[in-house]
Amino acid sequence: MVPDLTALTDQVVSFSVGGGAVRGRLCRLGPALDTILASHAYPQPVAALLAEISALASVLAASLKFEGVFTLQVQGDGPVSLVVADVTSAGHLRAYARFDAARLDGVAVEHRASVSRLLGKGYLAFTVDQGPDTERYQGIVELTGETLEECARTYFTQSEQLETALEAAVLPPANGSGWRASAVMIQRMPANAANAPILMAEDAEEGWRRAGILLGSVTAGEMLDPDLPPERLLYRLYHAEQLQCFEAKGLKAQCRCSRDKVVGTLKSLPPADLAGLENEAGLIVVTCEFCGTDHGVPLAELA
Repeated sequence: MVPDLTALTDQVVSFSVGGGAVRGRLCRLGPALDTILASHAYPQPVAALLAEISALASVLAASLKFEGVFTLQVQGDGPVSLVVADVTSAGHLRAYARFDAARLDGVAVEHRASVSRLLGKGYLAFTVDQGPDTERYQGIVELTGETLEECARTYFTQSEQLETALEAAVLPPANGSGWRASAVMIQRMPANAANAPILMAEDAEEGWRRAGILLGSVTAGEMLDPDLPPERLLYRLYHAEQLQCFEAKGLKAQCRCSRDKVVGTLKSLPPADLAGLENEAGLIVVTCEFCGTDHGVPLAELA
């Protein structure tokens, strides 16, 4: 059987069920993860965290209307102190992790170790930045759960946002294939939302309960199956629930760093802070934590 190439593409598919009473997003990541992870020699448990947070950030960003950058960040006091992924409104994705190799040794050998073992105690933050002329939105919640998926669920439970159900899955490279990650999220729309169907309270409650049960039945194998296109997976779940799939949006691994941004940042620092930072070639070299690119700037250029 020849696999459907659309199943292998980095993308987010929007959909609705129940005539629009429930809306959702399904994210699939593959080559984008390989590009992101190739920039660093991450141990497998750390790479799995990055794969999961990348899928979660992608599906969460797709559920918002914004022009700018959506960031999902986790900080903790464990061997992995930081995991962050951000997605632009254009679908550009990047991710980065900071960890202590000495503390990480022996902590976890499985590909998807628990949050408590890797990140310890800390917090998860959602941020939407639409530029200097708008107020930045941020939501923060303590880390509660054994996976990032569970931590994200806690955020929605404790916040005043829409009722949300979420599933995520990660698979490391095997048998010649690269990294794969997927996330599916559904949200219950308010009765007064645009295009929401007019339903009795009991019917709306039953529809949401049924949508959540069906989502809970999805397996990691189905979410990550390269021969199962997203639309076909959604049909398996919701074919009897007035499923409607919309046009998929592509995702691409792309860093936002640039030499111009580095120069601007360095010029904003006091000259005394720049003294002594140049190397033997007279350059101040700044390495992007996300993509690993070295940006060299002559000290004389900053005068």
